[in-house]
Amino acid sequence: MKLIVLTAALAAALSARPARAQDQTFSADNGPDSIDVSKYPKDQQEAYKLFAQKCSTCHTLARPINIDYATPAEWDKTVNTMRHKPHAGISEDTAKTIENFLIYDSSVRKKSLLAQKEKAAGSASAAPASPAPSSAASAAAPATTAASTSSSSGAGTKN
Repeated sequence: MKLIVLTAALAAALSARPARAQDQTFSADNGPDSIDVSKYPKDQQEAYKLFAQKCSTCHTLARPINIDYATPAEWDKTVNTMRHKPHAGISEDTAKTIENFLIYDSSVRKKSLLAQKEKAAGSASAAPASPAPSSAASAAAPATTAASTSSSSGAGTKN
């Protein structure tokens, strides 16, 4: 009887484990799972092979291909996060090659999304700073110009 209870408890514990990335489905998984890189420079074609080999180990290749990431900062964060996952087997040099490929690919396939995100980031950096906490800090701060306080009509546009 104890063996049956122990076996049932073990089975319940194993079935309650968190799902791995390859077990989960995301909307980006439903798109194309390859890129035609035949017109890309030879070094990017080689980088694509490395990207396909390494990134399909843990999740569908469609996920990074179809996700709405386009900026170098988004790819840097994502690739470095993935690189540090258990069993990823991605060295720092390999991660840089994959990141550079994804940045190049975004500049080709996701050109309008990249431009939109860069514009939004530019608008956000032009937003006025918070008020100074003290009058001494205010005296040391440069004067605000009308151009730096105006907002861009493209801010908040969602792709």
